[in-house]
Amino acid sequence: MPSPEDPGRAPVWQNYAIAQTVAASRGQIPEHALAFWVVVDGARLRLRFQLSEVTEEDRADMDDIVSELEALVGNDVEVASFYEVLEKREISPTDGVCWIFLTRVVV
Repeated sequence: MPSPEDPGRAPVWQNYAIAQTVAASRGQIPEHALAFWVVVDGARLRLRFQLSEVTEEDRADMDDIVSELEALVGNDVEVASFYEVLEKREISPTDGVCWIFLTRVVV
């Protein structure tokens, strides 16, 4: 398994962490999600959700994603998450994150 402690394999670790985040979120994206991304910072993975509203089901889906990701990457990796409620998604191509999910923009 790739490791965040091996700088020579850092790109492999980042790709692995992103792939595991995608795997953990399959079928569990919250209904009201506008956007969802991950930041890989060594042994820390930070998940951020932007939602139009938050229901108990949305909270359960986010918790399930975190639990599944923790199981996939192991105990040596810290997984943190947070969410914010927004009217519309806020994204930037220069924000340095890996986007996992974006809603379609309705024009």
